[in-house]
Amino acid sequence: MAKATESDADKGSVAEEALRSYFQQLGAFVVRGVKVRAGRDHVTDIDLWVYTRASVHARHIAIVDIKNKKRAKGYERLIWLKGLQSAVGADEAIVATTASKDELAPFASRMGLKLLSSQVFKAVMARYSGDNSRYSSEDLERMWRDVRIEGNENLAARMESNLVELGLGLSFTALNIWIDEAAKLLVYCYDHERTPNVVARAVMLCASLVAIAADYVGRNTAFGDIESRRSYFREGLIFGASAEGTSNRYLNFAERITTDYLDKTGAAASTIRSGFQRAVENLPVGPFIDFFARPAAGRELIDAANQLEAAAFSKSAPDFATLPPEGKTIIALLIDYADLDRRKFLRRSSGDSISPKHDSPLHETQYTPSKSATDEQGKRDDGLLL
Repeated sequence: MAKATESDADKGSVAEEALRSYFQQLGAFVVRGVKVRAGRDHVTDIDLWVYTRASVHARHIAIVDIKNKKRAKGYERLIWLKGLQSAVGADEAIVATTASKDELAPFASRMGLKLLSSQVFKAVMARYSGDNSRYSSEDLERMWRDVRIEGNENLAARMESNLVELGLGLSFTALNIWIDEAAKLLVYCYDHERTPNVVARAVMLCASLVAIAADYVGRNTAFGDIESRRSYFREGLIFGASAEGTSNRYLNFAERITTDYLDKTGAAASTIRSGFQRAVENLPVGPFIDFFARPAAGRELIDAANQLEAAAFSKSAPDFATLPPEGKTIIALLIDYADLDRRKFLRRSSGDSISPKHDSPLHETQYTPSKSATDEQGKRDDGLLL
């Protein structure tokens, strides 16, 4: 019995990798093996989470369930998948199975599910199985399991928790979590990896999630002017919610309390507002706000996400400096956010090492959009989209 189960698991992994490559070839951003939790309980797994930029203002999220067994339980799986789609808020659910299409198609249609027929499934398997240029999800998990991040927590467990956020839905909450996680892993990479290695792959995967979340939340302001987009991202990145006027509500409350109980002249309240505005301008999320609010940011973010995901799984040694401009820009923003030196990551030959951060002084300034590339030459890397 154990051998049969192990064989089924192997078949499932191969099928999931092949289907992931298939959807990626269609231009989608794909994540494998997303765990769905309710509280602390592990409910189930999403085989493939597929994200597509349908248009300037529309995004599409699909989940794919894959059954590559001799006796796939088709009908039961369709019912289960419909419930999972509702639970995670996906726009579409697709089942890929070895069962006959003629048997399942009418039932799948009644439930509003898409069915990848056995013939198409076999064709995808024949074409996309055995991609030797990429590590599988299992390969990366084995690498990450050997890295201890904090206490007894290993990197595999940390990355699993990061991916759980996908099942809860893309939001500013998820975006802020992934920015913080990517920054923490960058610091660990900076301190512990002489050349980018296993942890750098985790950084790249987290950075790809940052790009995807920013693209998703930014769809709501696709046709807005630059100032409204900046305000939208500022509210979301600082307060975790993009509701218009969130910051003003906090400020108004603080000003009212100050005026009522501390200084009835209103001078203290005015100081609070001006101080808050200055503080916001100096927050490390400022460069993210500037970049995410760009009119062309959506397309650049999708490209960055796919580039970073590919680099995370590539069998070539990870190298931040050789990333394409879109992916490198996300990494550069995260380096600044983590208060690290860009030159240690982005200006080096393949044989150079990444020195610990205490060996070299940190950069002194944050990214300012109005500065030219020449002004920033000591800190910026050529080819960035900033």
